[in-house]
Amino acid sequence: MAALALAGHGASAGPITPTYLAATVQTPNFTTTCGSATSCFYGTETFSNWAGGNFTSTFKTGTSNFNATTYINGAYTAGGNVNWTRAAADQYGGSGGTLPYPELAGRSATADAYTIILTHSANIPGVNYFGIWISALDAKNGIQFYNNGQLLYTFASTDLQAALGACGITNLYCGNPTLPFKGQNPSEIYAYVNFFATVGYFDQVVLYAANGPGLESSNHTVAYINPVVANGTTFNAPDRPPSAAVSTRLGSLVVNVPEPATPILVVTALIVLISCYHRHQAGKAAAQRNATEMIAARTRLKRRKRSRPKQFGWPAATPSRFNA
Repeated sequence: MAALALAGHGASAGPITPTYLAATVQTPNFTTTCGSATSCFYGTETFSNWAGGNFTSTFKTGTSNFNATTYINGAYTAGGNVNWTRAAADQYGGSGGTLPYPELAGRSATADAYTIILTHSANIPGVNYFGIWISALDAKNGIQFYNNGQLLYTFASTDLQAALGACGITNLYCGNPTLPFKGQNPSEIYAYVNFFATVGYFDQVVLYAANGPGLESSNHTVAYINPVVANGTTFNAPDRPPSAAVSTRLGSLVVNVPEPATPILVVTALIVLISCYHRHQAGKAAAQRNATEMIAARTRLKRRKRSRPKQFGWPAATPSRFNA
């Protein structure tokens, strides 16, 4: 298991360790995030080119070291009549106070969500880091992490609110930190949050807003880090699945990603079936050849009997009812 270098309230139990960065920080420092890792591949989606709606991100609109052969892609998908829109930078979000951001409006009685389905190049074994600048944090925002369709961890925003404390004049995490909106919306938290998979990987991230309040965020970052060394300040954030009603709603929105082994099994089965078919056809052809050869041999034998010359005093064979 990878070693953890952590500060703060102590690591949370489970496969995902969350941390937060210093106040006003909107993007991770990759020198720090990668640390002493022997392998570290990363990229950031700033939403600078996003026109709204479902899309696939290469995580190259921000700082990235991905290339044509080493990469992580993310398919952003919102379904089921989800209210997910592109918002211009304002007091509630937008990196640097200038870039657009995705705004997810929660429903009054249930939830809205969008999913990031992660795929990667063959030379990366998986994704084990996700970072996000959460702006104007609301009490019923949440993030879920899945691997092969199995829910690994649910982050509840209330834990981050508890760790950073109530908003007030002295709380540097409260209010928009960037011009021209600096200081606006002072009653809500703005913080960059990291999620490190300390064991294994994840292939799907679900962001949701439940029961009314929306979810605003930007600078989504993904990475493969080996070994994983979580950095930032940890906080008490145990796995907190949402209510039954919200879980039901999320279940209808989450995209089922097949296990990586499934295509291999299908291909293997097809190869076996094709092989069996060819062996069957070859067997039929061999049987037909054998039958043809047996008929030909019998025909030749009869001809030799009819034309056999006189030997040892026996007369040559002549046609009769015994030589049909």
